[in-house]
Amino acid sequence: MTEPRIVSSAPAAGRAIAVTFDDGPSGSTQDVLDVLEAHEARGTFFVVGQWTERLPHVVEAIAERGHEVGNHTWTHFDASAVPDEAVWRDELRRTSETIAAATGRPPALFRPPYGHEPERLAAVAAECGLAATVLWSVDPKDWESNEDDGLIEATVLADVHPGAIVLHHDGDRRDDLNSGSPQAGTLRALPRILERLADDGYRFATVSELLAA
Repeated sequence: MTEPRIVSSAPAAGRAIAVTFDDGPSGSTQDVLDVLEAHEARGTFFVVGQWTERLPHVVEAIAERGHEVGNHTWTHFDASAVPDEAVWRDELRRTSETIAAATGRPPALFRPPYGHEPERLAAVAAECGLAATVLWSVDPKDWESNEDDGLIEATVLADVHPGAIVLHHDGDRRDDLNSGSPQAGTLRALPRILERLADDGYRFATVSELLAA
């Protein structure tokens, strides 16, 4: 069995950072992919299984464009409110299988919804063959202030550091997965963030690349 591993940054990664996106796929994901491509940046997308089942072509596109896909559970449940580890295993395994069906390969990484119960979930993730449970070290809380692109940008630029794992969102778990751009602030802020960080000498890696650096 894989040994449980929890990470929130990679101190030995030099000037590399990982930009990550949670809760997709959604109507915003393609827009995020276009921004990343325009800035020659790769990201890591932690996708929800039930949305992946409904929008497999979007998750396929994430992988085809050189980004990493991680497991974010089937329903985005709150582990602190659902303490049944059998349910957790089913959520993780089902999601990994659905990601593998969409991309041709199972995910290596897991992120717990809300960041709750990371130690216990890391043990379950390891049982399910996931190499690392990934938290974050920079959180602009775009889910909370998703129209305030200035605040999102300022928070990332103030808190970023070499080896950082930055948390963004490309979905909001609404029923209408094809709706416009639920993370409008992130989409406006992201090009400026990537440009400023590149000017400061940062390079953008997937989480697995960051951890291997």
